[in-house]
Amino acid sequence: MPVFSRQPKPGRRSRWTAAVPLALFLLVAGAVVTPAWGAREDEARIQNREGVRLAQSGDWQGALAALEEACRLNPFDDTALTNLACTHNNIGVFLVKEHRHHEAIRHFRAASAQKPEDIQIRLNLLAALVGVRDLETADREARKLLAIRPADPDLALQVALAMQRIEDDEAALGVLETVLERHPRHAGARLEMARLQYRRGNLSEARFHLDQALDIEPGCREALTFRQTLDREEPLESTFDRDASVHFSLTFQTVFSREWARELLEVFEEAHERGGEFLGVRPAQRVQVIVYAARDLHKAKALPEWAGGVYDGKIRLPVPSLTATPEQLTAAIAHEYCHHLVHVLTHGNCPTWLNEGLAQVMEGADPARARRLLARADGTLRLRPLGELAGSFAHAPSREVAERLYAQSLLAVQTLLTAKGLPAMRDLLAGLGRQCPLEEAAQLAFDDSLASVLADLAESAL
Repeated sequence: MPVFSRQPKPGRRSRWTAAVPLALFLLVAGAVVTPAWGAREDEARIQNREGVRLAQSGDWQGALAALEEACRLNPFDDTALTNLACTHNNIGVFLVKEHRHHEAIRHFRAASAQKPEDIQIRLNLLAALVGVRDLETADREARKLLAIRPADPDLALQVALAMQRIEDDEAALGVLETVLERHPRHAGARLEMARLQYRRGNLSEARFHLDQALDIEPGCREALTFRQTLDREEPLESTFDRDASVHFSLTFQTVFSREWARELLEVFEEAHERGGEFLGVRPAQRVQVIVYAARDLHKAKALPEWAGGVYDGKIRLPVPSLTATPEQLTAAIAHEYCHHLVHVLTHGNCPTWLNEGLAQVMEGADPARARRLLARADGTLRLRPLGELAGSFAHAPSREVAERLYAQSLLAVQTLLTAKGLPAMRDLLAGLGRQCPLEEAAQLAFDDSLASVLADLAESAL
């Protein structure tokens, strides 16, 4: 039975979107001006003061109107221009918190047009573009940021993180290499390079950069935890062989032949096409896949005995028998690849029941069997509150309990798809990708509450 291992949320690193304080109105004494121009300057100052007052009272639209008038009256007033840019930025920050990213982007663009050198405003714009998966525009904005301040390692690190979120690992790798050439003892860049190399399957490179990071900051908790992961995985996987297809990079034990591995990659490529049709996303980066003999997966990952696979940023697939053919693994491959797609779409912000339900739909699991697993003697269903199904199923005390958790997840997702359709489900995942809470994302996607959409399923438990 596959297990989805929840990925760390982006919140473990600092959030980008931040408000910028309004610049104070500065009265320049002693300026010599003609009477007509002086009157325009005076009116511009009045409008600027009014704009600041309205912004501070929360009247954003009134503030914009006043500050735009101030800039029209005196286009050379840097204070009014700064206040106008800051107001646009702060409106954008508010809209991001309201998960209205497209509106926020318009305000961040206006702010950056007025203050193109302001790094925080441009980082806010970049974060919003990433949130709506406007990958090409986000990539251009990231490169503009690097051009503005090419020698700033902390800014470059933030850009590298953004490039990874928009699935441009090659660009992120180049940025991190440049940072480390200039700042070889930058602990954050070392650790991020270690993570990136690990995700790309380069464990020896990951180990090198991780050791460097720990040499700089020996007590870094994240680095120490990461070292434990490498200590478990590297001794086993260093003996594995490798192959690749267009969309997948495969690491496999040498008990499997290269011909077998290539047939397996063909099955993964078929899953890539099916997944794109199902959830509407085809990731740009190659997905890391590691294939184990069944007994060896538990050496690399601490999993219950019933686990039939795991996704933790990489697809880890145990083969139950050395005589199993790649075709016999089709359902498991579809299941684990769906987890990858959900992670790409939601950046890890997805409850386990939704993730596992979608994966079972993609693998072709039978809802009738799920109902039988959950049925009581009187025909009602034994259901748990969905909140209890938000965390990892790996902690289920037994195979029987785990099977019921998976069964309920499948029925919940089937109910959503039947009631609202696949486009609405994609909208739900997009909302989660913008870091909306589940209930809010559901309301936006379904124009209804999650509880209301699932009411028929809930009634079957009564």
